[in-house]
Parts: sequence; C-alpha cells; structure tokens
Amino acid sequence: GAYKFTRKPDGEVLAMGRIEEIHRRLPNCHLVMHGSSSVPQELQDIINRFGGKMPQTWGVPVEEIQRGIKHGVRKINVDTDNRMAITSAIRKVLWEHPDQFDPRDYMKPARDAMKKVCAERMVQFGQAGNARKVPVVSLEAMAKRYAHA
Repeated sequence: GAYKFTRKPDGEVLAMGRIEEIHRRLPNCHLVMHGSSSVPQELQDIINRFGGKMPQTWGVPVEEIQRGIKHGVRKINVDTDNRMAITSAIRKVLWEHPDQFDPRDYMKPARDAMKKVCAERMVQFGQAGNARKVPVVSLEAMAKRYAHA
C-alpha cells in the first residue's frame, strides 16, 4: 500500500541485513520483496495538486530494492507505484478538462503513465532488454496448457 513509513526508510527499517544473511547462507534461494512500492513523491504531488488528499508518506527507496536484488531478491511487488501513476494521470486530465467523461480520453494518459513507471523500474532493477529471453507462446498453446492444468 501507499502508507508504509512516516519517514524515509533506511536499511535498518527494512532489515536489509537479514536479506543479505539469507543470501549468504542460501545463495540459490530466490526472495520476494512484498509491498515494495517506492511511492514516488512526484506522483504524490500530482495527485494532491489535482484534487487528491494523499498524506505525506514514503515507500521503499529504489536503492534499497537494488540492494535486495544484489542479494537474491527476484520478485518485487510495486503495484502501488502503478496505481499512483494511473490515478495522477486521470486526476490531471479530469482537472484540466472537466468536460471529459469518455474513458478513452483519460485512460490513454493513465496507461502511458503506468508504462513510464514500469519502464523506469525495469531499468532500475536491471531487467531492461531481457524480453528476448522469454519464449514466445501462442495464445492457442497457452490455452491448451491451462486446459490440462
């Protein structure tokens, strides 16, 4: 969620030492960082500038997530950042164009804002350019796979 910390967290709040110790003892164990949205300040500001009432809050600093990745974290849950991107874009469009009511008019900027956050995280987490490593599976093949599961 958005309301993780009342101050900018550090390695002590996040127990990064524990992640490092687990990785030292079990180097092939893949870890998950749940609730690791960074809760970007610029998105909080946009939400509030255009009618939102989001209290000041802090998320997990990207630097701490990067530290976790170096020590075995392989899945990072950052949905709140995506929801904030979508919400900030929709609020801005509807504030600046109160006559808009068609979702096609405000969902495109919302999708673009989410894509931007996702692209930034892919670079920050060292995953940009890896799509070619994922095998392409046709819709028909995937349907068969799920039908037999």
